[in-house]
Amino acid sequence: MATWGLHAYRARDLTQHDWRTEAGGTVKPAPFEYHRPGSLAEALEVIGRYGDELKPLAGGQSLIPMLAMRLARPSHLMDLQRVAELRRVVREGNVLRVGAMVRHRDMERTAEVPSVVATAIPHIGHFQIRNRGTVGGSLAHMDPAAEWPALSLLLGCSVVAVSTRGSRRIPADDFAIGPLMTALEPDELMTELLVPLPEGGGGFAEVERRSGDFALVGAGCQDGTVVVFGAGPRPQRLAMTEQFIKAGGAPGPELENIAALEIVARGDIHASAEYRRRTGATLVNRVVRQSRTHVEGT
Repeated sequence: MATWGLHAYRARDLTQHDWRTEAGGTVKPAPFEYHRPGSLAEALEVIGRYGDELKPLAGGQSLIPMLAMRLARPSHLMDLQRVAELRRVVREGNVLRVGAMVRHRDMERTAEVPSVVATAIPHIGHFQIRNRGTVGGSLAHMDPAAEWPALSLLLGCSVVAVSTRGSRRIPADDFAIGPLMTALEPDELMTELLVPLPEGGGGFAEVERRSGDFALVGAGCQDGTVVVFGAGPRPQRLAMTEQFIKAGGAPGPELENIAALEIVARGDIHASAEYRRRTGATLVNRVVRQSRTHVEGT
């Protein structure tokens, strides 16, 4: 945290501090007012008051660099570290309720997570990132190459969004709108992710330039559902590929060709659209095979 000049305030009460009035010191982010609520009710009151002028701070692994580079310039920053209600992982029947402030490392150590999640989590950055980064932070940030948006779509998860007006459940497919865009209203806070627990195993794979990097392209399969991520503006379900599998189609060249035709891919400085399309199709073939191996092994 010292990189962003926040270390000098550890010994003080940071419940509410105006960084614009600090004499003699400068920080990399644009000026903002800092809030540190101690409960969910208090957090909802703060976000309800400031709306889209405010950014919630979860693990900070994406937002802090954006603040430092001034790509994000909120007038208010709300630190959720003290909101204990957002750190719970509770199983209710066949659903795992995951609090928004649960860290990736916590999920890595949770025995009840679906096997496809357990396979995917080690791909989330380096272990230092997983120690600080949160499930809710990843979903609210909505990077198209991140694992949690893809996993939530693959498993048919729902996001619980709460405000002073009430709460609602948003299916993962409706929650992701585009790069860095979600269906959350300005006065809403994501409080938990509802994860259905599948009976069988799944498959997950991704290609990255270096270990810990965001995926150039990735794919997952669970119970016949197939998702590709990192290729286009948001995670994508492959409907034609799923129909092929449902009709009895097996992994092989035909499945790979169908997936390649269906994948929406964009190119950038890291990889071309064609590379992402063809590699994504290869990964789809691989994860479908993995998923079937898990089913046959049970």
